[in-house]
Amino acid sequence: MPSRSPITERPFEWRPEELRPGRFEAVLPDVFRAPLVTAGGCARFLEELDRRRAEAPRGAPNSMHEHGVMLTPLGLDGAVEGLLGPAAGLRALLAERFGDVGGGSIDGWHSYIVEYASGLDEELGFHVDDSEVTLNLCLGDTFSGAELVMMGRRCDQHRQTPVSPSELLEIDHEPGTVIIHAGRHRHRVDPIVRGRRRNLIAWLRSSTHRAAGSDGSCAPWCGAP
Repeated sequence: MPSRSPITERPFEWRPEELRPGRFEAVLPDVFRAPLVTAGGCARFLEELDRRRAEAPRGAPNSMHEHGVMLTPLGLDGAVEGLLGPAAGLRALLAERFGDVGGGSIDGWHSYIVEYASGLDEELGFHVDDSEVTLNLCLGDTFSGAELVMMGRRCDQHRQTPVSPSELLEIDHEPGTVIIHAGRHRHRVDPIVRGRRRNLIAWLRSSTHRAAGSDGSCAPWCGAP
């Protein structure tokens, strides 16, 4: 029987005192924000991340980022499991606010760390995520710039339609604060100005919703004119 990596034998778990969920604020109809993880919890996660990265080969987490790292090979997926557990209260929000796109039946995810800094990823262009719902948790460090800019939710056939002023919203990241939004909500990341910003991203997916498919028509939630 092959030996297991020492990295994956140490699953990560949040300590109870590190999860301090606050009230979710709706900053747009399908974009929510709330404090979630303490400063100590963020620091401990980043320390563990850096230690495990030193033991593992590096690779880009997806086609949009040249830097960052996937969590599964490092045995850090437990961080996402913990955020979806009862202590954080995210499951209720997903079911209530994103039930029409499988938010109540999330059963998988693709999770990774993004890093914005000079010489790393410095910005990110207009795109949508391969998710039903996206979880975006800022971990630190010290930075300015690299704001998340929301640009309106669209179905596939209307993805390239113009952004109305009411849809455009720039969101500053704060360490320990999570942003939850629909995967089909268009967005970008503005250029980093100073320092380094590291975020945990989880593309949350529902196999039930995906199996149901789509008939190609415009979805009721699409904001196209």
